[in-house]
Amino acid sequence: MSNEFTPEEKLFCKLAIKYNILSRAQIKECLRVKKEEQNSKPLAIFLIEKGYLTDTKLDEIISIHEKNLEAFLARGYQYQCNRDYEKAIVDFTRVLKSNPYHIEAFLNRGNAYLSLKRYEEAIQDFTTALELDPNNEVAYTNRGVTYNQIGEIEKAIADFTRAIELAPKYAKAYYSRGVAYHFSKQYEKAIEDYTRAIELDSRMADAYNNRGVIYTLYKKYDLAIADWEMALTIDPNFTSVRLNLQVLKRRKESMQQKPSEVAEVKDPAS
Repeated sequence: MSNEFTPEEKLFCKLAIKYNILSRAQIKECLRVKKEEQNSKPLAIFLIEKGYLTDTKLDEIISIHEKNLEAFLARGYQYQCNRDYEKAIVDFTRVLKSNPYHIEAFLNRGNAYLSLKRYEEAIQDFTTALELDPNNEVAYTNRGVTYNQIGEIEKAIADFTRAIELAPKYAKAYYSRGVAYHFSKQYEKAIEDYTRAIELDSRMADAYNNRGVIYTLYKKYDLAIADWEMALTIDPNFTSVRLNLQVLKRRKESMQQKPSEVAEVKDPAS
């Protein structure tokens, strides 16, 4: 295939030949004419104009192309669910080589990079997704999560806030902004965001856990216990919550005799 092809055009031609929609000779002839005429139109359009391809046949190629991309995307997502992030990245990259405008592939690959702590690459993928779709609240939220991980808290809060402006009922954006406020010790704002996240998604165990931690800092132990018990109801395998709850209950009993004693619990935002 000619080096003048884009990755998408290369795949287009391979599919057309493989499924006997166009011959290799037809494609070569069309490319020769296209070059002579110095025509900058997309290859598919040029093929139609020159009579090599019909609209029906073009739809057939596009359908095959999309099925192939969806297969790689689905397998990449499955790899990601299984925490096999390197293989997931390979599949998402294959999608992007064929379609460099595939927003979902950028988002998923960004998440895989994030899971591997390859933060710069994750930020780049989320930023590219936003260049393609400036109103994508998921891309803003995921980029904000990445900024949180590298300590760029102000950038993280800005991204979460923008996501909330775009999608006021997006629970993850509120929760994630709550984490950013928590990191920066803006506890009242963190509680507000955790509470809003819980209102939007009552199954968000992490929000209950983190809000419980802040309640212990304010010595509101009954509220902390209630939140941690709710977190365990949602996720009985939430080990850190179980340990914190046991510690707090023991300390609370002890404080009935020693009021000055403070519960020692693990703050996930510390």
